[in-house]
Amino acid sequence: MSWMASATGAVAQDLAPQDITTVDEIVVTGTRQDTRLADAPIAATVLTEQFIRDARIDSLRQIDDYVPNVQFNQLGQVGGTYVTIRGIESNPFIVNRAAVYIDGIPFRKLRDQALGAVEQIEVLRGPQGTLYGANTESGLIVIRTRAPSNSFEAEATGSLFTFNGDMGGEARLSLGGPLIKDVLTGSFVASYNNADSFVRNEASSIGERGAIRETFVQGKLRWTPNERLTVDLVTSAALLRAPGLYEQEFLPIDRARYDANYSAAFNGGRTSGRYTLLNDAPKRTVEDEYLVGGNVNYDFGGAVLDVNASWRSLSSDSQGTDLDLTALLGAAGASDDDETFWNFEARLSSPRGNKVQWVVGLNHYRSREDQILATLVGPGGLDDYSPAPLQSSRSRDYAAFGQVTVPVLANVRLTGGLRYERAERDKNQLAGVLDLGPFGSFVFPAEDLNDSYEELLPKVSLDWRVNDGLLLYASAAKGWIPGGFNLGAATSAVTTDFARYGPETLWSYEVGAKLELLDRRLLLSGAAFIIDADNWQEYNVLVNAAGQAISTNLITSDAAIRSRGFEVELTGKLTPQLDLSASFGYVDSKYTDYRFSATQDFTGNKVKLVPEYDASLAASWRPWRGLFVRGEANATGRTPLNPENLATQDAVVLLNAQIGWETDRWTARLYVENLTDELVYTSSAYTNFAFGFDGTYYAGVGKPRIFGLQVSHKW
Repeated sequence: MSWMASATGAVAQDLAPQDITTVDEIVVTGTRQDTRLADAPIAATVLTEQFIRDARIDSLRQIDDYVPNVQFNQLGQVGGTYVTIRGIESNPFIVNRAAVYIDGIPFRKLRDQALGAVEQIEVLRGPQGTLYGANTESGLIVIRTRAPSNSFEAEATGSLFTFNGDMGGEARLSLGGPLIKDVLTGSFVASYNNADSFVRNEASSIGERGAIRETFVQGKLRWTPNERLTVDLVTSAALLRAPGLYEQEFLPIDRARYDANYSAAFNGGRTSGRYTLLNDAPKRTVEDEYLVGGNVNYDFGGAVLDVNASWRSLSSDSQGTDLDLTALLGAAGASDDDETFWNFEARLSSPRGNKVQWVVGLNHYRSREDQILATLVGPGGLDDYSPAPLQSSRSRDYAAFGQVTVPVLANVRLTGGLRYERAERDKNQLAGVLDLGPFGSFVFPAEDLNDSYEELLPKVSLDWRVNDGLLLYASAAKGWIPGGFNLGAATSAVTTDFARYGPETLWSYEVGAKLELLDRRLLLSGAAFIIDADNWQEYNVLVNAAGQAISTNLITSDAAIRSRGFEVELTGKLTPQLDLSASFGYVDSKYTDYRFSATQDFTGNKVKLVPEYDASLAASWRPWRGLFVRGEANATGRTPLNPENLATQDAVVLLNAQIGWETDRWTARLYVENLTDELVYTSSAYTNFAFGFDGTYYAGVGKPRIFGLQVSHKW
């Protein structure tokens, strides 16, 4: 729904501002019809290559700053990422309700993916399952990195940054060009990041305060033997090493209460800080991700065929969740996960420009997860965690989908779509016990379970081109995610069967408008929506009367929510030197029914991790050749951090700024993020797992204030 920048691609930086006099036509490819953004009857935000370079976006978690009613929440600095769109909150323990495609490959389970040389990012809000193989209950994010070209390109970028007295650095190299002129091209991207962690552990039993080292490499090939056929291959590897960090790190929200409880008793007189932990648990996180994918595109003249296949492997070994959240030699937990994902997708669509636009497709997706939980009781090191039995789950999804748009009047179009999906789920685990030492034990029953789920998902929309500059539209769509099985454990006091949870359905209704202004230099767009979800899948931890955890995270599906709100965006090019983007989103999202347990009833509360509003304002100014100035303000309203709504993040505004100099080959920038050093809680909040409610809640935190220098050179 917005022009987030106006650019001709990477070469735009080489042009003097006075040479750029018009706004480029931004095209939405996520609709499968390469539709001009102002003509797309859908709530969509497009970040172009120039905007991405200006904002220095190089990883997944940075995107939501610029998109209304979209939030990327995270477990920790190295943990999972989950996407919330329009109050439809996602969490790391179920499949993301929003689908993310990177170069045609679906990422249903997200980390903080490095993005390589990004060419365009599109965020489509609302269900999109009639267009894509992956189910897209709340929305769709399409990320396209730059394809290899027939001209040689090379760029090296280096960054140094500092925060809270700690340091970090990052380097990236990208190369691309022809291997066989006009037939075969290739590209290569490599990056390395080495930094202290934002959260520092001052009580580590192994002397590791926390650090992060990330390596990312990506290679791409494009074969174009003729004008009709294009074959793309991509492979990548992402390696993360984080000594001293667990994937979920929780800090006390009320530090004064925490210190009063534990400073003298357990923490040796030490006090907590805004970004410091006092955990004795030995911590380390190791993640390896490998990916191979291919796409074949063939233009028959009357139709275009796209076939995509991919394989992805993700392993994560994370140790050190401190159950008492203090320096006490109590108990700690660990998780070792190995996951493999396969995806096959085929789509046949109408050629560009057809009066009747259509797409049909098939999808097959499967995944396997093997998980081993472990604990350390009392003193010990990283090699002393004792594993529980293996837990395994398998998923197999089959889908057929299609959508057609037909003109019914001169300026009115009707769109209808339908998706059929079948999902099969299996779970297998051996009986065993997870020993928590002085805090008891969790029991694993022996289970060998399987189930299947299927659903039909319709979509209908109507759009009216009132005049050359105004488009109105309305739509209704059904969303769905299948049920499954919990890979969890609980104490013997839990008698309710939480082994499985059912499927979730929702209906999303939307009306919107797009208005082009100032000779198409500005686009004003807005939408209002209401969403009703039944059998809502939500996760939580069972607690006893004292607030102590008596289970691992469990998903249930007997809740319901209602979400309603609106979003407005105004963006474009005010002058040849000034690019502007502004947005505002409001959401009222509530649990209309949510009884998690006999003592935990959250009906009527606001949905956790959904802010009341979000707003952004960003401007890039190039007053004369060379000088670059950019400022950003991103506001987020009050946000509940748990379904009880007792822990909250207050409204906050984050300010970012840059100043730099650009030439045809060199770019240098000074930047600051979170200028006023706001402390922001970014994850769900919990009571103390071992001691119960101790007067405060615990949650993960976002970035502190960061000062940095970035220099890049192009050949």
